[in-house]
Amino acid sequence: MPGRRVQRIPSAWPVLHLEASVPSWNGLTVRGMVRHPRRWTLEDLKALGAVERREDIHCVWGWSELGHRWEGIPLSVLLDVCEPEGSWVTVVASSDSYSSCIPLEDAASGFLAWGLDGRPLAAERGGPMRYLPPAGYWAYKGVKWVAELVVVDRFAPGFWESRVADPLGRIPSDVLIPQTTEHRSTASPAESVTLGSAQSVESGESGE
Repeated sequence: MPGRRVQRIPSAWPVLHLEASVPSWNGLTVRGMVRHPRRWTLEDLKALGAVERREDIHCVWGWSELGHRWEGIPLSVLLDVCEPEGSWVTVVASSDSYSSCIPLEDAASGFLAWGLDGRPLAAERGGPMRYLPPAGYWAYKGVKWVAELVVVDRFAPGFWESRVADPLGRIPSDVLIPQTTEHRSTASPAESVTLGSAQSVESGESGE
């Protein structure tokens, strides 16, 4: 359609992130403006009860990855335990190199994933713990190797949010998302990509 941007489906799912190597991960902490700060191990999180979601990845650079099955837990479960008193959530990677900030209500609709397509989430995809933003947001609002959820009272831009024209990261209504029922295995070979200062391990998301 003339004048509208159309997302493409890449030949292989890229794997992109700023970090030169996969960082270590030692649990997930919720802190900041909450009544009950808390830290969870992966085992603690799994004990809360795993669910499965089909979630798509939409990169602001023009590609989408569709139809993957993610295993994990809604972020709302952790927020209910910690009782937030702020209005925004800053999601921070264990490397401290990447973060994103999302309104509390929207962030709660996001997903903390430790599994992908029936397998443990691979390290280059953000394992053992990745935050998937809610539907309607660009993938750069997601965070690989998420280690902290900090509840705050104002927007605190992260790496990409301080560099893009739309730091809130909502997908505009004039962007056309491809529709397909075809599912590509995550075992498919990935293409190698380097994007600016983003360091490619294999090829795809950095937050994305």
